[in-house]
Amino acid sequence: LGATVVKRLSRLDKRDFGPHAMVVVDELQEAARAGLPVTCIVLAQTLVDVIANEQAGPAGYLDGMAFAYAGNKAALSWLRRRRNLLLHHEGPSDGLMGEAPAADWLMRDAEKAITTLLDYLEDLDVSS
Repeated sequence: LGATVVKRLSRLDKRDFGPHAMVVVDELQEAARAGLPVTCIVLAQTLVDVIANEQAGPAGYLDGMAFAYAGNKAALSWLRRRRNLLLHHEGPSDGLMGEAPAADWLMRDAEKAITTLLDYLEDLDVSS
């Protein structure tokens, strides 16, 4: 993964997060440092879901409108679809079919996943 994305993720302030989100962030940061793109994609979407639902975190003090307007909806939709393709095999999925450039595709997707997550958190004003 690119140094810029990993650095941005490492600066994530978890003080406003609940305990579930904190564990997921720690795992995502480790996966990013280790260069595990599929894990990064799965955990990025997981964190979006946890942040939106864990009452011990932002979901406990932000109103629904904050979540409705947070993040790029097209990017968040892509992230959910990409995660679901990885976890729920419903047919061929780019990067998992033995293609020669698969590693590069997955790394780009992981960077996009992390950027989508961080932009979402930034819009919620809980990441800095």
